[in-house]
This record gives sequence, structure tokens and C-alpha cells, in this order.
Amino acid sequence: MSLFAFYVVVVTLGILSMGFQLLASRLLSPHFGSAIDVWACLISTFLAAFSAGAMIGGWISNLEFASRRRWQIGWMTVAIVALAATGFFGRGMVDTIAISLEPGITPILLSCVGLFFFPVTALSSFTPQCVQFLATRGTPPGKASGLVYGVSTMGNIAGVMLTAFVLIPHFRVSTLLHIWLGVAVVSLAGLLRLLRAPSVP
Repeated sequence: MSLFAFYVVVVTLGILSMGFQLLASRLLSPHFGSAIDVWACLISTFLAAFSAGAMIGGWISNLEFASRRRWQIGWMTVAIVALAATGFFGRGMVDTIAISLEPGITPILLSCVGLFFFPVTALSSFTPQCVQFLATRGTPPGKASGLVYGVSTMGNIAGVMLTAFVLIPHFRVSTLLHIWLGVAVVSLAGLLRLLRAPSVP
């Protein structure tokens, strides 16, 4: 049951990460449109966040238990606070940036980094820790990495399809951002509980 719950959380985090990218595009489009420069900034921001999160999560995975727990709770807090800021204040922040700066790449990139980099980095930091979770319970490291990233990618695909074809056509973006926040709170709390369990010698 704990492994089933673990994979459910991994899939959910994958859904949250890529679905969030589509919500991000909808949040930006009223001011910046959906041209290639917007998508270039958006995709680059998400890739940078995935990269930073992976490196941070890999570092956290090798800490001793007490320090690891503190960093896990800290990054969970960053994810929740950053998602809440985007959900409740994101549109106003984009308004302010768009009005204050001259049109061009700068306001687009600043909006992407300010609104999306930190929540995605925080969410991504848990993926290497999920690999470590399996590896310390007897799964060979290569297999553990393949399982986690494979399952997470399936969640990414589901997140794109679900968000694009089911959620966005039927719900306001602000409502979906609040849903993202609630799901992230529940998923990360569940994952922290799973990661707290002792490893198998």
C-alpha cells in the first residue's frame, strides 16, 4: 500500500508540474499573447526550474535524516507559498510588470521567473528524493531512477492532456490555480509522510 501511495504521489506531482505550464501560459496570454517569445521564456523557465530542483533534491537526498527532514519541510513550504502567491496574486503581478516595463522579452521573462520558477523548483526537488526512497529499499539505483522518472513523465503527459482538454475549457484559470495549490498541499504532505518511513537495511 505504501508503494502504491508513493507512485500515486509521483504521478500527481508530474501532473502538477506540466499542467502548471499550461496554466502559466493562460495567465500570461492576456498581456503578452501566445507568440513564440512567450513560449520560449516559459519553457526555458520551467526547464531551468526542473534542473535546479533536480540538483537541490539530489543534494538533500544525501543529508543525514534530521537535516534532510528540515530541508524537505522547507522546500514543501516554498512550494506551497509560491503556488499560493501565484494563485492569489499572479494576475496582479503580471499586470504590474506589464505596465511598469517596456514591451519586449524582459517583462515576459521577469513574469515567468517571478511566478513560476520557485514553485516548479520546489516541486522538482522531490523527484531525486523519490529515487532515493526506492534505492534505499532494495531497488537498484538505475531501476529506481527509471521507475520514478518514467512514472513522473506519464504524470506529465496526463497533466498536459487533462489540463488542456478537460480543465481549462471548463474552469477559470484562477480556480484551477487554487485547485493546484490544494492538490500540492495534500500530495506533498503525503510524500513527506512516506519519506519519513525508515529504509529497509
